[in-house]
Amino acid sequence: MTEPDPRVARLSDTKQELLNLWLADGPAARSAPRTGAERIVTGIWGEVLDLDEVGLDDDYFALGGDSVHAIVIVAKLEAAGLRISAQELFSLGTARAVAERAGAEQAGVGWQGAERAVAGPVVTDHPLSPMQEGMLYHSVGGSSPGAYVVQACCSLTGDLDLDAFRAAWTAVVEATPALRASFDWADGARPHQVVAEAAVPDVQVLDWRDRDDRDTALADHLEQDRDRGFDLGRAPLFRLTLVRESDRTHRCVWTHHHLVLDGWSQQLVLADVLATYGALVAGVELHLPRRPGTAEYLAWLNRQDRAAADEFWNRQFTGLTGATRIARPGCVRGQVVARRGGEVVVSLPEERTAELSGLCRGNGLTTSTALYGAWALLLSELCGGDDVVFGVTVSGRPPTLPGATELIGVLINTLPLRVRCATSGPALPWLRELQDRLAAMREHGHVPLSGITRSVGLHHRDTLFDTIVVVENFPVTATGNGAGPLVIGDVRTVVDEGYPLVLEVVPGGQLLLRARHDPTRLDAEEVAALLDALLACLGALIADPEQSPSRLRTLLAGHLRQHRERTFHARQDTAAKKLATARRQATSTPGRAGVADTEEDA
Repeated sequence: MTEPDPRVARLSDTKQELLNLWLADGPAARSAPRTGAERIVTGIWGEVLDLDEVGLDDDYFALGGDSVHAIVIVAKLEAAGLRISAQELFSLGTARAVAERAGAEQAGVGWQGAERAVAGPVVTDHPLSPMQEGMLYHSVGGSSPGAYVVQACCSLTGDLDLDAFRAAWTAVVEATPALRASFDWADGARPHQVVAEAAVPDVQVLDWRDRDDRDTALADHLEQDRDRGFDLGRAPLFRLTLVRESDRTHRCVWTHHHLVLDGWSQQLVLADVLATYGALVAGVELHLPRRPGTAEYLAWLNRQDRAAADEFWNRQFTGLTGATRIARPGCVRGQVVARRGGEVVVSLPEERTAELSGLCRGNGLTTSTALYGAWALLLSELCGGDDVVFGVTVSGRPPTLPGATELIGVLINTLPLRVRCATSGPALPWLRELQDRLAAMREHGHVPLSGITRSVGLHHRDTLFDTIVVVENFPVTATGNGAGPLVIGDVRTVVDEGYPLVLEVVPGGQLLLRARHDPTRLDAEEVAALLDALLACLGALIADPEQSPSRLRTLLAGHLRQHRERTFHARQDTAAKKLATARRQATSTPGRAGVADTEEDA
């Protein structure tokens, strides 16, 4: 067996302990693979899920599998000669059933065949992906300079070798075409991207060791850095700032445009930088792979049946009567003035998170499916309708494209998810149906949102929704890693996707919910109430998974009503205090103007 790929997500220690307890009866109770297909499937499952052994009848979800693992597994099975979709993987559930369905004809092919490398010449000029076209339109169409600018900030503790740090980034830029890309749409030509033969990383070093206002200065620097934006015609479309806080502590700010990297690719780049830096400071030779770029994806995209995809999306929205919007009206999307976005963060306690994970795993569901369902019910209650739509992000990495999981570029996509909430049956079957629909959507997830909007009869400027849910679940992560003598921590990422409300879900021991919002359209108090209601809905689902979505929605209605009442009474109290203060001032200063205005305001 080959060494496990370090880029594949690991099961948490807690999951591994639970799995070990589940297997306590010994391996004799499990069915071992016999055919070539069974050996390929169990081998790949073990590699991707980081398990020493996988039985033929082990349940995929019970082993810790989810939708992101499925992308990697399906891609590796395809490379090994076994073709199956992620939707089939979910529905079949066991390695035995997957092997039978795939029906491998290449009995002599071992599962190590999935490790084949993908390499190709560096692209110098090629079109944009559909997602890039949309981003470019909103980036240059009068939006704020910070639109689609991604900013990651982390702490670096230890002895930082600045020369090695620069050299590591230079080496990764040389090996990664996407980091040398710029964009051209001069003379009315169709926008395209040009990949330069070389690009020099912009690394700024600030020495703040003697400053007492470092926190305030950092906050100001981060905002100014985002507002700088980028000259999209000049590579590289990223920059780095190192802030020296003490002899052994630094802050690293990596700012890049979303046009060149999605979240999955960002993690791949960071992993390469850390590996290169560690090798340089250790004096070890390291050869970075030249990863596939967007050109391979575009070639795959051109082979897809667009008519079939359009028909699928048109079918998804037959009978839809309107968009789902909860925010106050604002500027047209893509014409937002510069602003400082708001953020509200809550978390599901560790015990509750474990209960939710166990509930989903035991019923063949992913945690993200449960969150999508709860969010749909919340939108349904807010909008007063049973038919709602919101955006969900997908990796956009097709399992049928060799090397898709290693490709660096922009494949991510935002898809509209339609959910009908009027059902009196139990919640679990409703969630399973939702999960099946999500799997079917991913099969056609390469269609850009603008194309989907047109297929349902709307203008591309119109929107079906104003909220999106982003599940940050990548098979690669640099968070918490070390780079030689450095320890990385306190990682924070900021990005403006251009929507009034973006719910970011971060899996972990405690499920983290981070809501980024436009404060001109949804204030922090409103967003906090939504997250509080969402946690209450998840808690009710954990307590009684057999209750209906309609009952959960009734619970949400009561929760939101209580919040409105508390807010109303709090504002009454505030107004009364202001009025009392104004009257005292008027009494102590006879003839003072302004009391009438204060009373009216109160």
